[in-house]
Amino acid sequence: MSEIKSGSIQGMEDNLKKAVTEMLVLTLLKGEDMYAGQILEEMEKRSGGALSIVFPYAVLYRLIGNGYIMEAYKKIAPDGRRRQYYQITEDGRRHVLELTDLYRRFIGGVEILLEGGKTCGE
Repeated sequence: MSEIKSGSIQGMEDNLKKAVTEMLVLTLLKGEDMYAGQILEEMEKRSGGALSIVFPYAVLYRLIGNGYIMEAYKKIAPDGRRRQYYQITEDGRRHVLELTDLYRRFIGGVEILLEGGKTCGE
């Protein structure tokens, strides 16, 4: 198996996904409590298939460890199986606002640069 180079398109895509995954999961959980499979489905559906998570539990456990989400309850999901639902915490709500602000400032700067940049006074 060949290693993906960080300068490659695939390497860049992987790094971008890693950088925004926590923000996206928190954003989804702001709207409603979800189980892991539902998070995956919603992310793919709402992004038009552009985004997916390969290892959702790694992200979920990291968010739990940081106090941004919690295992809320178990209930029967629409597929008939008993599922663990995750819920965003107040710390998570604050954190996702900060992440979203940072993301928008960063992406805005990237867009300005790609368009040729602005000089002072423009």
